[in-house]
Amino acid sequence: MPSYVLKNICNCDTTQQMRTLEIRNSDAVRLAMYSDHEISTNEHLIYIEDLRSSEKAKVFLVLDEEGTAVGAASLSSIDAANKRCDWAFYLSPEARGGLGSAIEITMIDHVFQTLAFEKLNCEVLETNPRVVEMHERFGFQKEGFRPNNIAKGAQRIGVHYMGLSASDWRANRSDRIAKLNLPDGISITFEDTPTEALTFIDSIQKARARNNVNWMALLRLSVEKHPHLSKPIIAEIMKIDAEINELTQGLVSDVRKNL
Repeated sequence: MPSYVLKNICNCDTTQQMRTLEIRNSDAVRLAMYSDHEISTNEHLIYIEDLRSSEKAKVFLVLDEEGTAVGAASLSSIDAANKRCDWAFYLSPEARGGLGSAIEITMIDHVFQTLAFEKLNCEVLETNPRVVEMHERFGFQKEGFRPNNIAKGAQRIGVHYMGLSASDWRANRSDRIAKLNLPDGISITFEDTPTEALTFIDSIQKARARNNVNWMALLRLSVEKHPHLSKPIIAEIMKIDAEINELTQGLVSDVRKNL
């Protein structure tokens, strides 16, 4: 019986987090997103770091029995006062066998039962009619459509706005799940524990991020007020950075030789 865990991405290890970057950058996933550029490692790590302190968004990795990330499910626009939020999910192109439907049931139950929210929303690009139909099977209803709402390449694409109420889900949950004809045996455990305390390395990363703001303020001040004095120093910094990069390349080459 295949079993999976939905675990807060902030509490997952680096290997699991970086595997998720590969999935986010896969063609199938990027084409379904608002932004379809290839996400850099730095951008991905900043995204995770921002989630640590966010009260408006949570991301849960879908981990298989070996602990490998095969996708993710997210809650965004979390509004505890009005008991509502948005949700979305994506899976690796290889993930099949009813896993998507099982995740949707788990996330809906989590929002309406565990969080005790009253409304769950989602947004779907007009280029994904199958996803619209999938959500409708769970009871989501189209609540609006914004044509030409986002830019993807040279195109303007519309967005469907969909919603599901807690009362509707409670009244029709059993019947809807029965009609899905899901394969037997998929087990999903939801792990929504508070974000773990920062490790020593995490603390260094956060401190460096804060200090970067100070460095940029200092750079801006020096260039604006004393450009003739600051520019030679900046040039020297760039020269030394180039030396550091060269030394780092040598380190990387040594590591590769020992693999």
